[in-house]
Amino acid sequence: MSRPSRASRPSRPLASSRLTRVAIAGAALAGALAVAVPAPPSYAAGLVVNGDFEQVGADGLPDGWKTIEAWGSFKVQVVDGAGPDGSRALLMETGSVDDNVTLGQEIANTDPARPQAYRVTFDQKAEGLTGYGGYLSTEYTGPIFGRITGTTGWHKVSRIVFAPKGAAVQKLWPRLGAATGRMLIDNVSMEPLEGNLVGANPLPTGEVNLSWDFGELADPAQAAHYEIHRGSYPGFKPDRKTLLRTVPAVAFAGDNTARPGQRYSYKIVALAADGSRLGVTEPETITTPERFEDNQGTNVLSATEVGRSARVAWRLKAGTRGPVTLYAGHRKLGTYSAESLGATLAPGQDKGATGFTLKGRDGTTLATAKLSGLQHPRLWVNDDKLADIRAAIQQPGTPKSTYDQLASRVSKGLPAYNYAPGEAEAAWARDAALLYQVSGDPAYAKTAYDALVAAGPRMPLTHPLSTGNAAPALAMAYDWAYQAWTAEQRAKARDSLGTAAAMLETTWHPNMDYPDKSSNWVAVTKCGELALRLALRSDGDYDLQERRIATLTDECARHFDLAYSDTGWYQEGYDYLDYELFIGAPGVLAGIDAGLDALKKSWQRPQLANLLMHCVSAQPDKARLQWGVGYPTGSAAVAAFAFTNVPEDQRAAFLWQYEKTVGGGGGVPGLLFYPFGKTPQDPDEGPAAVREGLLDDHGGAYQFRSRYQDADDVLVGLTNRNHRHSGWNGSETFSTSLIGQDVIWARQPGKETSKTELFSKPFVDGKVEPVVGKGRTLESRVYAGQGGGFLSLDGSANYQLAKAQRDVAVDLRPVGGADSVIAIHDAFADSTSHAYAWQLAPEAGTEITFGETEGGAATFVFKKGDSYLKGWILAPEGAQLSTDKGAFRVTRNGAEADFKIVLAVGKGTPPTATTSGSTLTLGDTAYDLADLKGFKPGRG
Repeated sequence: MSRPSRASRPSRPLASSRLTRVAIAGAALAGALAVAVPAPPSYAAGLVVNGDFEQVGADGLPDGWKTIEAWGSFKVQVVDGAGPDGSRALLMETGSVDDNVTLGQEIANTDPARPQAYRVTFDQKAEGLTGYGGYLSTEYTGPIFGRITGTTGWHKVSRIVFAPKGAAVQKLWPRLGAATGRMLIDNVSMEPLEGNLVGANPLPTGEVNLSWDFGELADPAQAAHYEIHRGSYPGFKPDRKTLLRTVPAVAFAGDNTARPGQRYSYKIVALAADGSRLGVTEPETITTPERFEDNQGTNVLSATEVGRSARVAWRLKAGTRGPVTLYAGHRKLGTYSAESLGATLAPGQDKGATGFTLKGRDGTTLATAKLSGLQHPRLWVNDDKLADIRAAIQQPGTPKSTYDQLASRVSKGLPAYNYAPGEAEAAWARDAALLYQVSGDPAYAKTAYDALVAAGPRMPLTHPLSTGNAAPALAMAYDWAYQAWTAEQRAKARDSLGTAAAMLETTWHPNMDYPDKSSNWVAVTKCGELALRLALRSDGDYDLQERRIATLTDECARHFDLAYSDTGWYQEGYDYLDYELFIGAPGVLAGIDAGLDALKKSWQRPQLANLLMHCVSAQPDKARLQWGVGYPTGSAAVAAFAFTNVPEDQRAAFLWQYEKTVGGGGGVPGLLFYPFGKTPQDPDEGPAAVREGLLDDHGGAYQFRSRYQDADDVLVGLTNRNHRHSGWNGSETFSTSLIGQDVIWARQPGKETSKTELFSKPFVDGKVEPVVGKGRTLESRVYAGQGGGFLSLDGSANYQLAKAQRDVAVDLRPVGGADSVIAIHDAFADSTSHAYAWQLAPEAGTEITFGETEGGAATFVFKKGDSYLKGWILAPEGAQLSTDKGAFRVTRNGAEADFKIVLAVGKGTPPTATTSGSTLTLGDTAYDLADLKGFKPGRG
């Protein structure tokens, strides 16, 4: 699977509506306000072109700066007299949290042959700035500096930035995102630095991100580890008292122990493999914010066996006040401050309890946790599960096929893992480690070790998704093969995991850090890191990682709460659902296995199994319904994770579907989560929930399925885009995805959105709707006794028309010789005339004919082999029928346009129909296109 990149957004002209400004009195500056900064040498400002913004181009932008991206209601201008010294300054302004504006400049790197350090300095001011705020970033995935909110005076920000080896340029991007208000910036300069240096970047949330480079070392590869030291003044000497932590040979890490309003100096010590010192950086001094921004949105409780005692820790939602009471089972253990980190129980104090509850002052349950141990393996594997696997693989069936495929892949080595460097080795190590657990063969443990330690140096550590992709595999390999390794091997393996964890804790991207946690980036990076932390905690130099694990648990829980509807629908499409679950689900399930009940509800709520049942066909090409930027065919291996949250009454039906669509290709999750002992049940004889349509009025997404038998099953997906959040999305108002008779009758473009011939939906003036996320569902219901249903959808706010309404009856019974029928009435109206085009795009190689009439209706027929889709266009007067690059189109011109269209799919000879006014009759079933709401099908 190709890995996702940043979703592009269109740039718009630098123009803005009049903004409403809200003064925020007394707002605290979120970031370090002032440090002692030496005046840069005279040449330093010359690296940045027009850093004082005194030169302005004809387009109103400062010379030397360009728009990187911008949308919504925003303003960018140079303001006379607004600077700290009365000179010009750059003003950036947004009117909504949905707006964004980013300017940028690329400065040639002075020495791309090695890492190059720069001191970046700028003056900054905020005026009524709310939300995430304004800041200076260094690319989409680079660090950010000076994130600011509220109303402040001018202050100076000074940070050390490192351009990595091979970087041709250093980017500086002033940005406003997920915020409203104004930010002013002036006097941006950049000065190259030499020597052993550390950069310290205090964040509004309290963490201090650190990065470093030992420019004076002849061979930086000599450094095996780095010590992070913190003192209260620049001249401190690094010793055991100042040591915060030791990290592997990476050039970045975070300090999560800083306190508000403190002045800290940092030094990094490079250590050789034998522990001797190779060098020490110059100090870097910063001041942390007076108050830390608390973004915790989930109450998290953990309980961990530590020797003969138990450690219970909590982190509560921002704003939680008052005392909290801790219970072991039903027995009260004590009352504590909500802000405290937790409590270490005395041996025997818990009286053998395995469940803990934290209650607020009013007696309300805040969080629960189950006691977990620290022995390996920790992640899902236990004696009972291994016994089930070992018994199952002794006889023919899906578990044996899954195991055999894993063993075959591992035996082929790295060439069998077509992933990016580091990720490929990690996946190989994961598979080998599981085979070791099942078989006990130490050769598999050796393979796991060799592949895991090779993964660390191979990971490029330049992009958070690349690192996140490898993270859960690294965690599983380490955990499952741990007992077979020596202490020295375990320590070396931890370096590979620690390298990835350090990168993920310090990296940044708006899709990860903005308040909306819906993007796949959150699942990949935060849930990936959670798996690493849970595998590493309390091993070697690692502590219990309580605060970081609580933060990651919150972000993962909020991601699933926001990104998935109750039906399991996921805005970005099936491919990204598959991708992010394969990376994110291991971390979530590891957390649940570690007793973090805060993740349970978020994981169990989405009906993932039922969504997959409704969307993945039984066709040989694994065709599936499309939405978001998903593609029409592909793997369904991630389906095995859904065994962990499918309702019990649907488990046997889902197993039937899994056996047909995945079989032995389920990989590691297919072996670990297979429901041993469960007999598959034909879903057509299963519970009503798997036979009825899925209705998601919040997202405006609907899936219907006729049956669960073979390639002739009919699957229908209809979308209106009632909601939009962060991440990939599609222009899908009134879109149709239709599969049946081993053919994709109506597809969508995936990411190929410039190819209009790949859409199955209406266009206005040759374009998709200009807005996404403002559709409304007027009515949705299922039909009794079959898989279809009725929808009435309002897309006027998305199309920006006076009227855009779709009424559709999905009748998935056999009707008049057809397998299924879909009756659609799309009505459009506006104050001005438009060209309205109604389009279906079948799979390549489909024969399309049109132009015949039947009882007053114009007809069109799609054919592939002996399969057909036949359509009737009622009241065809004034409609132009055509094809364009394999897509069929009906076009009407005017202020108003009505499309009354009936589709029938099946095999053999297409049926004939009669019409009378707005009614089409097929067999003994009449569809009144003017009153589809009143249609009442017989039972299937």
